[in-house]
Formats: sequence, C-alpha cells, structure tokens
Amino acid sequence: MRRQVLLALSSAALVLAVGCSTNPVTGKSQLDLMGEAGEIRMGISYYPGAIQGSLGPIDEKDVQATVERVGQAVAAVSHRPGLPYQFTAVNDPEVNAFALPGGKICITRGLISRLESEDGLAAVLGHEVGHVTARHAVSAYNQRIMATAILVGGAVYMESEDVKNRGLITLGAVIGTQLVLASYSRDQERQSDDLGIDYAVKAGYSPQGMVETQRILLDVQKRQPGFVERLFASHPMSAERLVTAQARIATLPVDVQGRPVRSERYRTEMAEVIVERPAWDLASEGQALLSKDKDREGEAKLAQAVRLAPEAGVIRTLHAVSLASLKQKGPAADEARQGARLSGDVYVSRLVAGELLLEPDPAAALENLEVAEKLLPGEPMVSLLRGEALEKLGRRQDAKAAYSEAQARDPNGDVGAEAARRARGLG
Repeated sequence: MRRQVLLALSSAALVLAVGCSTNPVTGKSQLDLMGEAGEIRMGISYYPGAIQGSLGPIDEKDVQATVERVGQAVAAVSHRPGLPYQFTAVNDPEVNAFALPGGKICITRGLISRLESEDGLAAVLGHEVGHVTARHAVSAYNQRIMATAILVGGAVYMESEDVKNRGLITLGAVIGTQLVLASYSRDQERQSDDLGIDYAVKAGYSPQGMVETQRILLDVQKRQPGFVERLFASHPMSAERLVTAQARIATLPVDVQGRPVRSERYRTEMAEVIVERPAWDLASEGQALLSKDKDREGEAKLAQAVRLAPEAGVIRTLHAVSLASLKQKGPAADEARQGARLSGDVYVSRLVAGELLLEPDPAAALENLEVAEKLLPGEPMVSLLRGEALEKLGRRQDAKAAYSEAQARDPNGDVGAEAARRARGLG
C-alpha cells in the first residue's frame, strides 16, 4: 500500500512538473496539461459531434449569419481574440448555450427564440466566450486528468514522455466527452457573466442585454422547471447572479448604461425561429414523454408540433421515432423520409431514415446512411445499418465490409457484436 501511495504521489508530481501557463483573464499561473494548440485541436475534434448531438444546425441563413456576426464581434474584443472562434445556432429546443475549448460555441433554438434583442444575444455569446477565455473547461480537464493520474498511478501518462500530447490523445478513452462540456462552478458563472458584460459593452452593445437574458432564464426556470434542466446542470443559475449583474452594470458610465437595446432588427432576423417556437416547445415536451416511455402521449405532442410546423424536418424525424415506438411502421417510414428530405445536413434525421427505411426501401436507406457517415464519420451504428441495407440489396461482399467496419469501430460493444453476428450469417 505504501508503495502504491508513493507511486500515485510521484505520478501527480510528474503531471505538475509538466508546466503551467498564465491565465489570460486573471493573469495568474495555472496548471496546464494541454496548451493552447491542444485546446484548439480538442474544440475542432468535438465540434461536429456537439452540433449534430444538438439536432444539427438551424437551416435559416439569417439566423446563422446573425449569431456568427454577433459572436465574432464580442470575441474580437475578448482576452483571446486570436482563437479560431465559430458560432453555430443548433436545433435543440431546450434553452441552452455551450462552449467547447478553443472557441467553438453553440446556442440553441430554444434560447434564441426567447431572447428579445441582439444585445441579449451578445450577452449570451459573450458569456460563453468568457468561459473560453478564462479556460474554464480546460481547468476541469486539468483537475480530472490529475484525479485520473492519482487513481491509476499515473499509468496513462507514463506511457509517453510527451505528457501534454498523451493526455489529449487519450481523452476520449480515459475520460469521455463529458469533460469537454464541463459543468461550471457558481464562481466561474459569475466570472463569465462579468466577462460577458465587458465584452458586449466593448463591442458596442447595451449591458442591459445581460439583465434581459437572466430575467428570461429565471422566468423559464420558474414556469417550466423541467424545460431547462440541462442548462442549469451546466450553468448554475440563481436570482443572486441577476442582482450581481445589475450591480456590475450600475458601475458603468451613465451613457453606457443608457445605450438603446436593439430589438427590432433581432426580431426581423430571427422571425422564423420565433414564429416556430410553439411547435418546437411541443416537440421538446414530446421528447420528454418518449424518454419516460409514455409513447402515445409523446406521439400526440409531436403530431401536434408537425401540424404547427410541417416544414420542420427535425420535428418530422422525432415524430417518426414516436410512430415507430407505437409499431406504426408504414407511417413511421413515410415520416422519416420527409424528415430527412426537409432536414438536409442533420445527422439524426439521416440516421433515423436509414433505419426506418430498411424494410420498405433499402436503397433509400443506404443513401441516407451515406449522408450520415459524411456528417459524422466513424459512428459504428451507421456502419451496421449500412451493412443491413447492402445485404438487403444483395451486395453481400459490400455488406461484409460494412459489418467489419462496424466491428472495428465498436470492438467491445453491442453494435460490434451484432455486426459480427450478421457477418457470420453471411458465411
């Protein structure tokens, strides 16, 4: 036991010896197991999955253009203007926004549709930029790597003399993506609120956007507490944060406090998202019911959402899933086809269509699965379903190759095992 303790402590010391860096916001030295280049690589690596995991990008060009324009404006006046920032509006109907290391930021349809002004959008994006500039997710990475090093005696890091790169390479296997979308402490949230106000003001926006945003969030939390569970799991919210923001704004020059809020232009550019909000709220309620095995009630909510927004492809996809759960195969396949057609570059719509069209139309299933592979390469389920589609089309050798690919992508999981079983069935 004594030897194990000494090994663990020496491993922690090894990690600490790797190096420190100066935090761009606080100016203080901090443990750094990644470096800025590693931080940027991590963000680039996880961003496509984060977007597709949030039901894909919103397809309205005006919405994306506004989010990118406002985001770049606040990033340009931040403590780290040189990062390769990207801002994407995603279809998730939940109220949320999140940042990955290196400047990759998403804001959801659910939050965009509730904001009232461009200044509110600047406050939200400025807040997320604050998490990036203050390296909050990187701090969580450092802490978890330290904990892992102590728990396993430093074995992960002793495999390589280049500890920084080794920690980044083994991230997915050792810790998982939950590290990238880290939960923040209340102190980190307050710091990001303060930075969000600072960046928004420097970019020419009204600081009242932060007050607007936090009032909206508190109101949603009060009226629909279950609707914002994920947001408040990663972004602790309280009335105290609103009061703190108001006190901070009160210290600004009077002319800055009195800047007009830009509502009219925001409502024009976000008109389609705002109009469709009732449908997406119903879709969110339907999803929640399906997750609780209340399939019939969930399908009813999603059918209502489809009637309100028949051109919303992702909603059609979610409705297809609810129909499939009720064993309505024909209607589910038809709805999945429509969902994929209307959604375009949304992974979940292509994946669902790929599965639900296997029986009635394997050629169309394969076509959708090929698109899904391009949108999010490397997913074992896509390979498995491709194998099934190819098998139904009589392309046995191609099916075997797809099953082998699924096994390689998931060697120890259920998908890999199912692929192996199907490959054996082909002889």
